[in-house]
Amino acid sequence: MNKYLTFFLLLLFFLVKPGFSQTIYYKNVSDSILPSFKDTANRIILVNGDSSLNLKNKFAYVQRFFPKIEFQNIKIKFRNSQTIVKIKPTFASIFKAPKQRTYKIFYSNLSETTLDSVLLKNLSLNSQLGLIAVQMSRIEDFRTGGFFDFVAWHFKQLSTRSKNKINYDDELRAIEAGLGYQLLSLSKENEEKLKIEKWKNVKGYANYIKQNKKRSMSAEIISNFVNDQPVYHAQQYK
Repeated sequence: MNKYLTFFLLLLFFLVKPGFSQTIYYKNVSDSILPSFKDTANRIILVNGDSSLNLKNKFAYVQRFFPKIEFQNIKIKFRNSQTIVKIKPTFASIFKAPKQRTYKIFYSNLSETTLDSVLLKNLSLNSQLGLIAVQMSRIEDFRTGGFFDFVAWHFKQLSTRSKNKINYDDELRAIEAGLGYQLLSLSKENEEKLKIEKWKNVKGYANYIKQNKKRSMSAEIISNFVNDQPVYHAQQYK
């Protein structure tokens, strides 16, 4: 009798187990979800900034969409800048294997322009995850590159057209991974907060357009990709 009971319990466990798996597919991520995603390996290092942003949990959540991603550490630093976010590998990392590399991500803390409204700390949670997704997508792409790829990437930063193409590819990779709703939130929030009438002077807006025109996908393009990508049909988004 005990043998049959044990067999039944084991069978029940394996049948029910999938229902307890931690889902990552959400149209809108809430604050209550994030604590269950942890940086258990302590590879996300917050150099400075507000710890209440819970960046480790946010990075841990986004990382789940890139199961093959490799790095030793990601160091996050906040500084005053008109560049919302910048990512780069440390110099020593370009000579190392992917799992031994360290990346630095710089988020702007203050721009003294209308861009302040779309800095990481001022975005909604879903949009923050969308912004983080783009950087994690870049690291995922770095995983497949070696020394000469890093050199080529460095020189591409000197061309606006090449930088736009890199960012477009990063966004597309994040959408393909399943983070399209988060990128859609980011795009809509940027479009709303950075309308021309929200800027205090023409020069500031003109500089923004010059630096950021065609840098990111529009909400319409992201929506089209979300409708086309298999992951959004294969997974049940909550």
